[in-house]
Amino acid sequence: MKQILRTLGAVLLATAFIGGPAGADGKAAAAQKQPAVPLAPAVDHHQHLLSPVNARIRSEEEVPLPAIELPEDLARLLRTREKGWNDQPALAALYTEDSVLLDDRAHSWIRGRVPVTTHLSERFARPYRITPVAYGAEGSIGYIACYLTRGEGAAARHFGDVLLSLRKETDGAWRIAAETPHFPGPTVWDPLEADKLIALLDEAGIRRAAVLSVAYWLSGPLDKPVEDEYARVKAENDWTAAQVARFPDRLVAFCSFNPLKDYAIQELDRCARELRVKGLKMQFGHSRVDVKNPEHVEKLRRVFAEANRLRLAIVAHLWTDPAYGRQEAEIFLNQILPVAPDVPVQIAHMAGGGPGWTDPALAVFADAISAGDPRTRNLYFDLATVADEQTGENEKLLASRIRQIGVRRILYGSDSAFGDGNTPRHEWGTFRGMVPLTDEEFKIIAENVAPYMR
Repeated sequence: MKQILRTLGAVLLATAFIGGPAGADGKAAAAQKQPAVPLAPAVDHHQHLLSPVNARIRSEEEVPLPAIELPEDLARLLRTREKGWNDQPALAALYTEDSVLLDDRAHSWIRGRVPVTTHLSERFARPYRITPVAYGAEGSIGYIACYLTRGEGAAARHFGDVLLSLRKETDGAWRIAAETPHFPGPTVWDPLEADKLIALLDEAGIRRAAVLSVAYWLSGPLDKPVEDEYARVKAENDWTAAQVARFPDRLVAFCSFNPLKDYAIQELDRCARELRVKGLKMQFGHSRVDVKNPEHVEKLRRVFAEANRLRLAIVAHLWTDPAYGRQEAEIFLNQILPVAPDVPVQIAHMAGGGPGWTDPALAVFADAISAGDPRTRNLYFDLATVADEQTGENEKLLASRIRQIGVRRILYGSDSAFGDGNTPRHEWGTFRGMVPLTDEEFKIIAENVAPYMR
């Protein structure tokens, strides 16, 4: 579903770039409605880079299962399947007459020995190996879980996952009755440096971006100390600042850390003094922040007050867990936000965690703003992933909340430079295609620039 929505958003964005919907009947009228210059955000207010250290950590978190030995009859089936990778008659002998195959590109099933094996024989451009990692068999029913692999030794890389459902037929041979592939396979994260982010921004027509350090990934939770933790946090913030410095007219840097740690104030002061960052990013969920805990609130107040003293903007990801909602937002509004009255405070993901947002929490802020609460004077909200995977009714509610808050407080952000195959351009297309705002409202949001970017 997520990929379908993204595709829809991309199509809608493409029509905005070319001047209207496809089809001869609508071209002339649509061309008159579309602007000559495509609408694109001035700034992506929620972006990240991925350092070599964090890329390695994320890849290690997704360690592939080890290869296993199969019984000879099953191993022979895989060897024959590998050898006949592009040979339809050879593959046909390995599949049942009523076999089914998931076409992961079309999100549909292919049924029947000939259609299945024809599709498989035409799918791949070069040979591959099948690496089994689990199997089971009982009577005439079995399965093999596999990776599709290319390369040898240290250069070997799994590029897909596949589950083969097997049936032993009357001649005693195992055949494949169902095949469910998934591409790409186990994720191997590559570093994303500033030049790659710039290319993604250029593709979207976005001039500038706020780069939010993910040093908080290296700040372990309080109950799981990390060796040399503070040194690793400093190194990640230093790397982010150095990357951003390569494009000073395009990017600004925010530092980050776990606000509950003893070194939090020290690192904030260091980042302001040595790295000249524009702000601070906090991720409450990853840092295991509990605003219902008075000790946590007091530590947050100290960090927010110090950021205010240093005149550093704050981006706060408030969502922590499925129970998060109205109570947490009220605590933030009443006890934490007031100690940073002089700097912009940007609530990430419209007070949710993405995809989507958490409306009971957002309603607290929207109601305070519409009531003229002075504590919200410098409060902003970014749109990162809020339109993803939402129903039509949810999108209507989101549009209503945006209007209640005021479109000039809404900052475009995508949180999409790495991971899940998304891009800043697709996120803007999804937001424009899914949320029922007017052209003028989209234009205002696209042109909004947070004070820390000016």
